[in-house]
Amino acid sequence: MTLSTSREILIDLELLPLAERSPRILAAFDGLVPGESFEFASGVPPRQLLAQFQSERKGLFEWTPVELGPEIWRIEIFRRCASAGDRRTVAQAMAWDHDRLDALEALAFSARSAGDFAAAPAHHARFAGGLRRHIRFEEEILFPRFEAESGLEASSGPTGVMRMEHGEILLLLDATAAAIGDPDSSIISLRRRFHEVIGEHNEKEELVLYPGLEHLIGPEASDLLVARFQELGS
Repeated sequence: MTLSTSREILIDLELLPLAERSPRILAAFDGLVPGESFEFASGVPPRQLLAQFQSERKGLFEWTPVELGPEIWRIEIFRRCASAGDRRTVAQAMAWDHDRLDALEALAFSARSAGDFAAAPAHHARFAGGLRRHIRFEEEILFPRFEAESGLEASSGPTGVMRMEHGEILLLLDATAAAIGDPDSSIISLRRRFHEVIGEHNEKEELVLYPGLEHLIGPEASDLLVARFQELGS
């Protein structure tokens, strides 16, 4: 799966007249090749712009909130290798986000290994924020939908296991955040345990849960769930 190669473009919409904002963002997106991305900042939640992308660039993009107000909303837009109008599957969107998050976590530890104890926490904070958003979407929207469609109880089905694993993942995430910027901390074993838990967790989601949900709800409903994931935090 192709990950983002950012051009480091940051468009501040607050510096542009209202009439120029949407055209500027759409033009910047249209100038990307698949695998590239850019970020923009807005002083208000950019819901109307997301709706425009979902209507006019359907299937072509990933939309990832990076900073969620209250003063600045910062969004990364990634260009997918896809045809216009393609329906999205839950598995596609969530597995892509798994890979995106893995790359951010690796970036944080690369910075730490290089002795950059200022950049490492910043990269990890971006990773942690994205992972918390991912988990929130699953627990608030995806898991309840799976339970409703399958008839399985939250406590006895696969989502019950996933929720328990989320709990351990979040504890490990907090412990790592507290230690990654400290040059005297030893977090090798902590990171190893994190990877053990999240690696198995993501594999079960990608091989079992996401395809199972798609089978139950069909392609149109799956596409609508991906749109809701994009909207979370936007």
